[in-house]
Amino acid sequence: MRGGSGVGRWLGRRPTLSLALALGAGLLVSLALRMMPPDGPVLTRTPVVAAVLDDAGSPRSGAARPDVVVVVFTDYRCGVCKRTDPALRRLLADDPGVQVVWKDWPIRGEESVFAARVALAAHRQGRYDAVHDALMAATGALTPERSLAVAAAAGADPRRLATDLEIHAQALDRQIGDHNAQAFGLGLQGTPSYVVGPYLLQGGLDDGALVAAVRRARRAGPPKAP
Repeated sequence: MRGGSGVGRWLGRRPTLSLALALGAGLLVSLALRMMPPDGPVLTRTPVVAAVLDDAGSPRSGAARPDVVVVVFTDYRCGVCKRTDPALRRLLADDPGVQVVWKDWPIRGEESVFAARVALAAHRQGRYDAVHDALMAATGALTPERSLAVAAAAGADPRRLATDLEIHAQALDRQIGDHNAQAFGLGLQGTPSYVVGPYLLQGGLDDGALVAAVRRARRAGPPKAP
């Protein structure tokens, strides 16, 4: 990418219609969620659940061959997400059998959408984890310029990031759209929401609740065919 005009054009992009509709719907249903205990409905491996678990475009951290998969739907402007996200990193550090699948589901406005695009663009250069953590830790307004600065400070190459945001714009929007479709397919009511093994959990999980959910999922095994 040459010069700053491409970045300017990218910053000026509006969400596609499907993303804009998702924003409106998400804002209506995404109320402040309380910390919730590690229980919830048991999922079977329906096409929706298979799409959630098998989506190759969703970033993954932790075990390459996990015995428990934790899927988290999250938004960088979600206060509960920001408070509980570090528990996932501690879980990964303490439990070598866990894999976390990150579903950027930006439902709190255009700044959320842009931050999600930045994180997924950083994934293309192997910097998703660092950028995700930095965006979650960021305080104050998360403008597009701020998201780019946070990503660069977290180690993402800013020139490649700007290039990927522009030339892969449709692919990034498509991945966010996939996450949105998966969330609504599961009937999620907001962020954060989790699939832990076969269990669907909505609301933030602190360290104890997350460990208990993983323990329960380990006993139950992955979602089974209906």
